[in-house]
Amino acid sequence: MAERASSARTQPEHTAEFDQFAAGYNAGMDNFVKHLAASGADDFAEIRAEWLVHYVKAIGNGAGTSLLDFGCGSATFLKALRRARYGGTLAGCDVSNGMLEEARRTWTEGAPPHLSLQPHDRLPYPLQCFDLAVASAVFHHIPPAERGRWYGELYRVLRPGGRCIIFEHNPWNPVTRWVVSRTPIDANAVLLSQREAGAALRDAGFETISTSSIIFFPPRFKFFRPWERRLAWLPLGGQYVAVGRRPLA
Repeated sequence: MAERASSARTQPEHTAEFDQFAAGYNAGMDNFVKHLAASGADDFAEIRAEWLVHYVKAIGNGAGTSLLDFGCGSATFLKALRRARYGGTLAGCDVSNGMLEEARRTWTEGAPPHLSLQPHDRLPYPLQCFDLAVASAVFHHIPPAERGRWYGELYRVLRPGGRCIIFEHNPWNPVTRWVVSRTPIDANAVLLSQREAGAALRDAGFETISTSSIIFFPPRFKFFRPWERRLAWLPLGGQYVAVGRRPLA
């Protein structure tokens, strides 16, 4: 299923594509198929957050792990991470000041993350300052010709051994394609496949590339969740995850 979490498309200075959607942002849940599949955008974010918390435990990173949400939008994913008991420090950035204001206005999950307005040509952070960098439904909103630069920026801000985690809509899933084509916030979207995401991570310098599928069942039906990981090998989920690690050397 398709769901929008952020806004990273290049825009003229002081404007951003998602400023127009910021007030009362609902991640395109007015699409009736998405509304049938989930009670709200939080349901989609919850699945991704649970996946990430499980992944962090599996790789052995501790509670001090610092995480950047690139293109955080109204902080839907960051809120889901807090609810999923992610123990590390959280930060987010976005090109839309309106979305960041909405994130601050609607934050209810304890101490807020550090949110930064993102310039249109770089991430507003120094070298090697995060353990995890996440792009949650962001890259399909970045023009293909500009994506390589942003993968490079994510590489730059990660510490050696840090992971870059890409959550994206799966163009091989017919329901996802149908929903994206009929959702106003996705009017300019260009979907990317698991293969493209993996290749882009590799081109940016990441190693140990892995991909898996998520959201095979409508998020509304939580009793299907145990089956999600059993189907992760099948490249037909509504979304997928691509992970790359910055080399230790």
